[in-house]
Amino acid sequence: MKKFLIIFLLLFPCLVFSINGGGGYFIFGHNVLDIKNFNDTLKNNGYSTMSDSFVSFGGGGHAIIDNLVIGGEGHGLSGREEDIGNDYKASIKAGYGFFNIGYVIFNVENLSIYPLLGIGGGGIDVKISEISSPSFNDILNNPERSVELTTGGILISLSLCTEYLLSLGEGYGGTKGGIIVGLRIGYTWSPSYNWTLDGSNIPGSPNVGINGYFIRLSIGFGGFSY
Repeated sequence: MKKFLIIFLLLFPCLVFSINGGGGYFIFGHNVLDIKNFNDTLKNNGYSTMSDSFVSFGGGGHAIIDNLVIGGEGHGLSGREEDIGNDYKASIKAGYGFFNIGYVIFNVENLSIYPLLGIGGGGIDVKISEISSPSFNDILNNPERSVELTTGGILISLSLCTEYLLSLGEGYGGTKGGIIVGLRIGYTWSPSYNWTLDGSNIPGSPNVGINGYFIRLSIGFGGFSY
């Protein structure tokens, strides 16, 4: 207990020291989506399951006002195209955007840490198509050789963010600016969605939303002042 009190007293000035600033950045990383119900449906219909691993790319920005973090971001998720058997291939893509709010709980030198809550929306697209390469006449005789299913809705994200400023100089009033490098670990959650085909609901569709863990790196430009 005494050790904990000493550590807290040492960190307390950092926890309450107000900072202001902001920046914009490019974000890339890895997502694991919970598509188990979708894979179970594929398996029950004689197809192979698909990978739940996705690469994410996006961008965002935020402002820091007296330790309050306010911003937004958007991401696109892409999975590899896979052979699911029965002469068909499939691919899954997703995209979403968030309005973010957080609070800096620790800052020392050029390092800051803050939890971040995101509220927004997004969707998933699944494309299933034949592997064969038909002739032009074959396409005209049977044009429906692929199908695209979509689902989407509201999303909530919770993450822990760490950022470090590689300062390129100090301006008036102690303002620092430079390259911001960050790391985020978190989870996105959504309620189950209704799948649609050409805008019409599909009855009996699997219970799938954009749920899963992510880890992301960010790099951009910004600055802050105490």
